[in-house]
Amino acid sequence: MEATRPSSAPVHGRVRPGEDVAPPPRPGILVVDDEAALRGLLQTVLLRKGFAVWLADGGRSAVEVYRENEAAVSVVLLDVRMPEMDGPKTLAALRRINPAVVCCFMSGHTGEHTPEGLLGLGAVRLFDKPFRIDDMAQALWQTAQLSGRRTA
Repeated sequence: MEATRPSSAPVHGRVRPGEDVAPPPRPGILVVDDEAALRGLLQTVLLRKGFAVWLADGGRSAVEVYRENEAAVSVVLLDVRMPEMDGPKTLAALRRINPAVVCCFMSGHTGEHTPEGLLGLGAVRLFDKPFRIDDMAQALWQTAQLSGRRTA
């Protein structure tokens, strides 16, 4: 599991010459997908778009990473179909940690799950693969800002 955890705090007031300035807080995204190439691509793009990014290769590791970083994770971006623990089961496990977890699903094929059913589980959004990464990043940014969660 790879994790990128920035250390930053909001800046208040004016900056004087010679003062250290911390960057503004960044929304935290936990990306959960069993495809390593997609996780890597999403990490690269989302970091460039200003997010703090944590990665998990499946449901069990997602629960572990979320438990360790819950306060900084604004949104969980969760693949629907994964071996062992699929997206809906992972979301249920995350909800046992935090009933207010904010989740967006992504999938190229939802299998037995319908888009309506996934949204009915409390997901904010479903991104269909293949997706336009810039559009996804913008939607995730808006979702993170509206989630009311602390940022990294």
